[in-house]
Amino acid sequence: MTDKGHTAGTCACKSANGTACAPWCGRDPMSGKIIGVYLDPPMAIARVGGARHPMDAYTWEIDENPHRGVQTRIVPAPSLHPRSERGDGHWPHRLVVHRPERITFKDDHGHIKPVAPFFELWARVQDDTGSTVSVPVTETFLTARGASLADVVFTVDAGNRKAQSRTKLASCAALAHVVFAADSYRPHRLDAISPRTRDQVPLVRPDAPLPLGSVQTFKPNRDDWSCQTRLDQVRLRFTPGKGDTFGPPDAGIATASPRTPGDFEPAVTEYGTAHAMTRPENRFLSPDTPWSGFNFRTGGTPKWPTPQDSYDGAREGAGDGWGTIDDTCDVILQASLTIGGRKFRAMARAFAGPPDFAPDRRPMYSIRDELEDRELPSPVPDIDTTPDEILDLFRRIFETASLVNLDQRRAWALAGNAGMLGGSGPDDPDWDDGISPRLGPKSMRADDAPYAQITPDYTPGQGDTRVPSAGPHEALPYTMVVQQVHARMADSPVLREFLARRPDRVRQIIRPPFGRVADLPARVGIRKPAEVPVGKWDADPTDGADPRQPSETAPPRYRDPRDVMDIAYDMRMPPFMRHSMGVPLSITRRQYDMLMGYLDRLETDPLWRADAASGKREHDNG
Repeated sequence: MTDKGHTAGTCACKSANGTACAPWCGRDPMSGKIIGVYLDPPMAIARVGGARHPMDAYTWEIDENPHRGVQTRIVPAPSLHPRSERGDGHWPHRLVVHRPERITFKDDHGHIKPVAPFFELWARVQDDTGSTVSVPVTETFLTARGASLADVVFTVDAGNRKAQSRTKLASCAALAHVVFAADSYRPHRLDAISPRTRDQVPLVRPDAPLPLGSVQTFKPNRDDWSCQTRLDQVRLRFTPGKGDTFGPPDAGIATASPRTPGDFEPAVTEYGTAHAMTRPENRFLSPDTPWSGFNFRTGGTPKWPTPQDSYDGAREGAGDGWGTIDDTCDVILQASLTIGGRKFRAMARAFAGPPDFAPDRRPMYSIRDELEDRELPSPVPDIDTTPDEILDLFRRIFETASLVNLDQRRAWALAGNAGMLGGSGPDDPDWDDGISPRLGPKSMRADDAPYAQITPDYTPGQGDTRVPSAGPHEALPYTMVVQQVHARMADSPVLREFLARRPDRVRQIIRPPFGRVADLPARVGIRKPAEVPVGKWDADPTDGADPRQPSETAPPRYRDPRDVMDIAYDMRMPPFMRHSMGVPLSITRRQYDMLMGYLDRLETDPLWRADAASGKREHDNG
């Protein structure tokens, strides 16, 4: 038995770009022993949206236009569209490949399109020689082994635990659980309710569940596929919610007062702009739970998660919560395949978040970067690949910086520094006298030398103030400077020449990441930020040893979260940006080590320095 278009050992498919077929293509589906199954991708990001049809797929592409400079642009990619088998829009649906001409993020009614990821089921098959290959799980594959689509069972759990994480009560969670076979093609709603607990009022009642989206499988399409896109493969799609807010019956109108530019909280909340908190039909949460009126200030003790004030109502009046939640959630997807008395299991995760604020701008680092930072060792610089990786990093840094209101972030961070370190007042220009880099209104000003070198000259009209004095020609003076500086660093020859000429400046201005627990000393005191040393390099990096040999007396290349100076905000890059834990943001440890290692080589190896200064690398000629 073979798949359509194939005979054992041969392939009738040809990919659009002429590339070779997949390793499994042309294999007899009966051959080989199943040793495991997995879902691909193992992790995906979904984004809520109210449009009926989800987003098409797209990729990022670097556009080096001589008129516009270096920019990231969105390029449409082949997308999977469900088509009703009956032609009336109802299930069952088959998948077809659609190639969009352009990407739109809203439908014709102005509703944001959700991002709804697919998860493919694959089997690892071992042949008589002991080699393994990943094979798509299809109805043909299952039939050849005496099974069917009914033997593939999905278990999906979705949860919104935002209220529970603060009240510490399971009755304030919202959880959904569905189980269905792969041949159950209808959409399965993820309607979440609160667990039943003794003597506690459930936040989400069973008669009024919280809609967290849906999951669905698709009927095999054997008429329109190739080895590059298997439309008969078992796929599960998670479609998130609409992006709605839900609350108790009194969650109707709220007041938000205008804030002073740069300030975190308004002086008063009365007489501000009134806005609707929730729609009337979404006011069905139970009002008699600890979530309504929750206040992170109660008891005067820190309350996790951090940031403590990230709930509706925290920044208004006394800071009492309004009792609202949204339909974002975390999802665990499990697939089980039973064949010949054996059960194989696979698992994947999805996270449903808000719409992408700027989808044509790449983040400074991604989930992949964070996972690699946790699992992989620091990279050893390579003269052929490291310059390209650093260029990509600086381009992403520019794209992130282009979205930041640096004026607001600077004013907010400097006020926090004064509160944390006991300054006489956030607007006193000398409360941080003697500290370098400066932590008060003189941050990014002339007195913040040697850190501030360009900003004072670019913003001559700004004094030593925390909140910038905006004028008609410089509404956001600090924001404009950071974009101008980083835009130049997104150009390959300019960046490489700067790194070769000013490695000391780069070490000085880049904020080090926090150290791992094993790096931290047993005790710590208040100290100035450590200088970043130049590493020593083995003359022969091919001898198997780590070529980098840092000096034993050199200061560390990391920050200590117990050191008050290492959790204060200053102008080191990325300037004044906050990590999700409420501390100053940095690039990842691996990114930092890659950059510092490259600078070390530039300063100690003439070959690397000449390569960087030449500006003639082959990839720059395009």
